[in-house]
Amino acid sequence: MISRSSPVSCQEAVKFKLLRSGRTMRLMLAFVMSALVMTLVVSRLKLLVDNLWSSASSPQHDEALQLWLSSNQLTEPSLLTNTQVTTGSSDTRMPVNHLSSTELHDLVPLPSAAAAAASWPNLDPAASTVDLKACMSRIQQEMYRDAAHQFPRSRILNHALEKYTRMHSRCALHADDSSAQMKTDCQYVVYLEGYEGLGNRLLSLVSAFAYALVTQRALVIDGRRGHLAQLLCEPFQNSSWLLPPQFVDEVIQGAASATLEDAMHSGFRNVNSVRVNLRHEQTRAEQRFFCPTTQQRLQNVTWIGWESNQYYVPRLFMIPSYWSLLSSWFPDASLVFNQLIRFLCLPQNHIWEQIQRIHVSYLSSSAVQVGMQVRRHLNANNATLAASVHDLIMNCSLKHQLLPKPVVPLEERGLLNGADKSGKSSRKTSVAVLVASLDMQYYEKLRNLYVEHDTEDGTVVSVHMMSHEGVENDSYEQAVKAMTEIWLLSFSNKLVTSSWSTFGYVAQGLGGLHPVILNFFTIDFEHETRPACILGQSREPCLHYPFVKHSVCGKVRMSKRQSKWIEHHIRPCQDENRGLQLCSEL
Repeated sequence: MISRSSPVSCQEAVKFKLLRSGRTMRLMLAFVMSALVMTLVVSRLKLLVDNLWSSASSPQHDEALQLWLSSNQLTEPSLLTNTQVTTGSSDTRMPVNHLSSTELHDLVPLPSAAAAAASWPNLDPAASTVDLKACMSRIQQEMYRDAAHQFPRSRILNHALEKYTRMHSRCALHADDSSAQMKTDCQYVVYLEGYEGLGNRLLSLVSAFAYALVTQRALVIDGRRGHLAQLLCEPFQNSSWLLPPQFVDEVIQGAASATLEDAMHSGFRNVNSVRVNLRHEQTRAEQRFFCPTTQQRLQNVTWIGWESNQYYVPRLFMIPSYWSLLSSWFPDASLVFNQLIRFLCLPQNHIWEQIQRIHVSYLSSSAVQVGMQVRRHLNANNATLAASVHDLIMNCSLKHQLLPKPVVPLEERGLLNGADKSGKSSRKTSVAVLVASLDMQYYEKLRNLYVEHDTEDGTVVSVHMMSHEGVENDSYEQAVKAMTEIWLLSFSNKLVTSSWSTFGYVAQGLGGLHPVILNFFTIDFEHETRPACILGQSREPCLHYPFVKHSVCGKVRMSKRQSKWIEHHIRPCQDENRGLQLCSEL
């Protein structure tokens, strides 16, 4: 007998199995999810513990930076300064932002290895610690510039610098070397430092490097002359640019040494060394140095002694064989000096420390930083204050919106500490002005103006000055101050320079800034017909004495591309109509 309930029992059994398997799947899924959550929680806890342990047990910065910023090596910078904190008295001034070495340590971290490699081509990781300790400015300089004034080098220029660095290392000269040990495939440019100001020396040094780079000659300097060897870091990795003393006599007075004029007269026969005078006063023969035919004859000369006080890079672009290289390396012609000097002329650590401390302590906290360089070249005493000069500075600064407009004295407006009677603050922003001049009266005049007067928009203006030497001299101490001021000016957001000033040229080129140029070409400002000031057309320095008369070199055969390039990129200087200046394309 067959039971009627059998089918129902089978269905219930199947249903029970399905329910049981569903519960099992849910339990398994819950277990997996719990395991994932626990894994995530454990990993987060481990990361937190690792971070806490690393911050407690290991320093954040490289050992080189720890040594460099140790408190026993640093002293507070001596700087004339005021901050506009007024209570109706013009004598109420309070310096601000003085940082201890510990606070400065926290504000100045060591850049990454990638940043180091980007700033020094072909950086050897194994030697990076030594290199960073030797020249901290190489990888820290860009930390003090805003994004608008950071100009990465082109890939092809970096490749050229890598190739040049390897060549320089291979051709490096050492103290125990002799002429017989020299490599026959190496040639040299010997920079013979002049005795003008630091601006002239840096301009001519960068020019010598540009020439060495385009001709693949190792650049060396005579460290016994001038101060550049004591001011600047070694620029080339794995080699030195200091010329051993035993080679100096061979370059200058050796039997196979000659002036350019003598070498040309002899047809360069038996000439191994040529000394070239590229200063502002030259003979007709010396003016032929930049002729293509002269450059061809110099290809077989081992030593070229370079003595100059000018920025000759624009003339290199006028030589056809050099133009093709230079124009490819520098797509923006107004950045040639900028990219070469940031590679070549970096301050040694003891100077870099002072630059950093002054910038961080006095300038960097302001929203806007204005550099102002005052130098009157046509005046017998170019540091003397004149009321007309101060008026010109202020009129130009206001016209180009470099400084806020002062108004009537604070006490006459019933204001106190930049606030009106209702207590509402009228301050909007802050401006830090760094004045660079031989005479402190320009600083004092500007400082007193903003201490005794409020500004129309409530902007707080602080005025600073690092040194006031009175007269220029050839001392190492003054060269250090000049180097520091040039770099501080180059960190500015806005820059004012003086016409015909090589000091101002270096600051604007180093910073990549278009300056407002003050016209100091006259003593009688009342009858001057030229503009009192003008916005600079280029970041590049001006070559005051180009010597480009056609009768010197004759007709130089240029391609149409080069001729068009020169037409668009080389113009008369704004502060010297006989000079030449590299510019961006129109």
